[in-house]
Order: sequence, then structure tokens, then C-alpha cells
Amino acid sequence: MALDPDDSPAALNRDLRIWVKNWTGKGIGQVALGANISNSRAYAATANTNLVPRDLLLAIVRAAVPPTYDIEERTRWLLRWSREWERRWEIAEATSRGEHLKPAPPPEPALERSSQPPLQPNAVVRLDPELVLPVLERITDKAVRRITSKHVYVARQPLPVGYHNRDPITVYIDLHSASCSPRYREDLAQFLAGRVRRALGGLDPERTVIATAREGNILVGSRVAELCGVPFLMVRTTARPPRFGYPIERNAGDQVEAVIVDDIVMSTLVPRMAELLRIHEGITATRCFSIFDRADVGAVNRWEGDEITLDSAFPIDSELVEVLGNLAERYA
Repeated sequence: MALDPDDSPAALNRDLRIWVKNWTGKGIGQVALGANISNSRAYAATANTNLVPRDLLLAIVRAAVPPTYDIEERTRWLLRWSREWERRWEIAEATSRGEHLKPAPPPEPALERSSQPPLQPNAVVRLDPELVLPVLERITDKAVRRITSKHVYVARQPLPVGYHNRDPITVYIDLHSASCSPRYREDLAQFLAGRVRRALGGLDPERTVIATAREGNILVGSRVAELCGVPFLMVRTTARPPRFGYPIERNAGDQVEAVIVDDIVMSTLVPRMAELLRIHEGITATRCFSIFDRADVGAVNRWEGDEITLDSAFPIDSELVEVLGNLAERYA
């Protein structure tokens, strides 16, 4: 028996990919990564005539919720579209067996307010370094300024970034990607290690460690530790610890103090690190060094009550964010 084109698994797969693109402006593989699904699996599962697995479909739907919605809108949106795609999946599954299901009733009118895709996808653009470089005059180190200018991204609408406090922001400086270049990683690490040495002097490897969050820039953090001649310590603040449940990776003696380093300080990641170090290892952390801090979202203000001193080289404030956003509007 021939499949009805509108109810076939292939049609469901095709429509799901179109729907994801319509709501998010991204391919289904990019959205799937937000649900801890590899992009290759997402593409493979929706690129042929086999029916996409139900659990994968629902995970993709949950990952496609617009990030600008509040809690109430997110709940209503997820309820609306989870039901709709489950209904479509059941019809496609029955059709593949040569059966036909009775169509479900139309969606509830109360949910219509959150049922329309954005007029325009939330595009994210990478700014031309030649445009960005003159704007970054506050970055006095030439190497850091040059690297930063190559990795500035601007979104049309705010996107949530961060771990323990998901801050919607429109401007993002991606020093993770920059650190994948050995030359850029060395420049960033040399700059940060220099600030640590100038502030603290020579570090005793028997009494001091450099610590970075697993969710932070461990490429730069580990190199800073190497340049300072002290052990490196990695803290898993959100990721599931491997096997035996230890959240801290270390190779150092007892009775040490941790100096936290990262490329950008944004949210409550640093206080969470300090708490884990104290609870699990009895290690004190009172100093944090970073290249940037997100002053536009009040990162440091969230540390009230946590006795941690931040030494940040350059703030990213609301004025800089506005200038970079205007560049994106004019030239992107």
C-alpha cells in the first residue's frame, strides 16, 4: 500500500526540519546540540524515509523553544508543540503500517498567542575584524585586541549564555574558539599569566594551584598554570563527574590555595567553583583573574557574600555592547 505523502515518515522528517529552521533560524543539527544530541545523529534521523525516533523528536522540539520567552510562555509553547508533533508522529507511525488515525481536534485558542514563529529568525553574525578593531581601544594589549576583534558575534535578539545564571545577551566574544589556535592561546595565556604574576609575585607550586571551571576556558587556564609553574586544577561545576563522582580533577598536594583564572567572567560560575573547592577538597579560593568581565550584566554584583576578589583587565559594559550592536545593524 502506497504511503500518503502528507502522512509519511519522510514528510514528517522534512516538515520537522523546516519547522526548526522557521522558529530558530538554525539547522536541526545545531538545535539538537542544545539537547545533548549530536548533529550527525539529528541529520541522519531526519534525512531519510525512516520515522524519526519519538524521543529524539520531542527532545528537538524542547530545544527549539524561543530563548526570549518567559516561563509562562515557554510552558505554553512546549505544551502546544509537543502535543502537535506527538500527534503528527502517531499518524506517520500508523500510516507506515498501512493504518489511518482520526485527525486530532484543532489546537486550543488560548495557545494561539505563542504559536506563531518569529517574523524573522534570530540571526547571529560575526563582525568584520576591520570594523571591530577601532571600537576596542579600551583593550590596551595589542595581541588581545587583535584576537578579540576576530571573534565578536552579535545576535538580533538576546540569547541565553552561561551556566548557573543563563543571561540573555546580544554580544558574545568567543575566546573558546580563539584558544583553539596555538598562537592565539599562547598570547591570551601569556597576558593572563603576566597579570597573575604581577599581582601575586612568584607562586609556590607546593602551596598554590591555578583552577579553571570545566565549563570555562581550560585551554587558557592550563597554559597559565604552566607559565606560572604551578599545578592545574579543573572543576566540574555542571557537567556530570566521571565514574566515581569526583567533581574536581587535580594533581597537587594538600594545604594549597587556588587562584581561579578564566577568559571571561560572566555569571555565578566563579562562586560555584569556590564552593566546590572548599566542600570537596578543603581548598580556599579568594582571587580570580580574567581577561574580560561582563559588566553589562552585573557579573561581579552577584558575588556579594562570597569573599572573592576579581582582577579583570577589561570590562564589557553596556556602552560597548550598544556600539557593537549598531555595527551589526549597519554592516551585517
